Amino acid sequence: MVELSSYLYHLGPLLYQNCTDGIVSGCALTTTEDSIVVNPGVIRYEGELYLIREPQLIHYTPTNTTRVLNIVFHDQVQTDAFVTREMELTFTERVSSEMRYLELCRFKLQPGAGLRYTYTSFADRETEYDTLNTIHAPFCGLGRPTLSPEITAHFAREALAAGADGSDAVFCMMLLSAREPVQAEALEAYIHFKLGKDYSCQSNLGLYQGLSDCLKQFTGKQHTVASRRNPWSIMMD
Repeated sequence: MVELSSYLYHLGPLLYQNCTDGIVSGCALTTTEDSIVVNPGVIRYEGELYLIREPQLIHYTPTNTTRVLNIVFHDQVQTDAFVTREMELTFTERVSSEMRYLELCRFKLQPGAGLRYTYTSFADRETEYDTLNTIHAPFCGLGRPTLSPEITAHFAREALAAGADGSDAVFCMMLLSAREPVQAEALEAYIHFKLGKDYSCQSNLGLYQGLSDCLKQFTGKQHTVASRRNPWSIMMD
């Protein structure tokens, strides 16, 4: 049992040794009337994996300004028995350039409004007011951070519903079946295939907006097909 425990302890960092820091899995966000809830998950920081075992809550208030929710990693503390690292949730008014700050979401909440974490459409994820925006949260990826599996799966479901077929449908099914975050390189290659090489995908926002523009192609196609399937006929005697 001790050997197995030791093996599992060392396995995680080895599996993700070539990846960037970021969310490995989980850490889904929900809201209550006055708090954001960070649900259990795994985060990579400085080569080590950290497990959030229990939901963590942080209180919010409406400010009508952009607020960024971060996990802040403090320095390691080493004793004779073990090494510990404290983490905390905190808000900033802007994106921090410090490496120890990892963004989970951002939002702009108006007085009297509720803060929502569900979305009416893929485009709704970028709504400025009263909505959790998780687009910028870095998920662990090879060479560079990537989008959350929740976001890429949302794109796939909406694209398939809008009529994506052929290689597009295959790509969407790959997104839906992926157990881990899909690499940014794969998303970028797909976006460039659909929109052209000059489309900028250098950030999570660029990847999201690229997928949004790809989705517009499918919704336009759906309208065209629908009109073709329902022609008007005029009978004359």
